[in-house]
Amino acid sequence: MSDDRIRLVEVLTTASAVANFLGETNVSVAHLLTSLQILKGEASMEDLGRPVSPLVPRTGSPGSTPEARAFAQRWYQSVGGDPHAALTPAQVEQMERELQPSLPN
Repeated sequence: MSDDRIRLVEVLTTASAVANFLGETNVSVAHLLTSLQILKGEASMEDLGRPVSPLVPRTGSPGSTPEARAFAQRWYQSVGGDPHAALTPAQVEQMERELQPSLPN
């Protein structure tokens, strides 16, 4: 029997893919929220528009915003240090609630 639940590592990896797709250097809270929507099947990468070519130079070193980094660290601790742990639907909803107030206006 397969486990189709979302895992923390998938949220973080998909957020990184979203940032890269959009040509942005740093993973942000908005990228994390978009990754949850993609993993839940509510959105797709194609919904983001045209990707930015990896041949387009980007300034700075890849990383994450302080808010995105704090989110990742809190959830890493919350799942007992196992990024491959499957999240419950309640945990996914909690993530969304946590991320939405953090979005810039």
